[in-house]
Amino acid sequence: MKTILSALLLATLSGGIMLGDFQPSSTSAVSLIGGVIKARHNVSPDTKYPRKDCPVCKGQGWYISGDGIEKVDCGYCEPEKSEPEPTSVPDEPPLVPVQPLDTFYLRK
Repeated sequence: MKTILSALLLATLSGGIMLGDFQPSSTSAVSLIGGVIKARHNVSPDTKYPRKDCPVCKGQGWYISGDGIEKVDCGYCEPEKSEPEPTSVPDEPPLVPVQPLDTFYLRK
């Protein structure tokens, strides 16, 4: 018990001595925050490859997915101006409203 109290007293005294000489500075925090803000503002917009120079699809406009199951439209390149945009979503049939019934059954 005496060793715990003496260790606690020693820690308190050494902390008081060290904090008496401690002079904090906000320079490092301000420079770190300024660097983060500057890094976020220097981001250039995403640029895409021309279709003929694309290293991903090799000019095809699509590539095989990583699991080898399906073809995926290439998002890394832009199609040529004369080339039509690929449409991967088929046209859906028109919606037909459902006519409600004239009678309703209530159950207990």
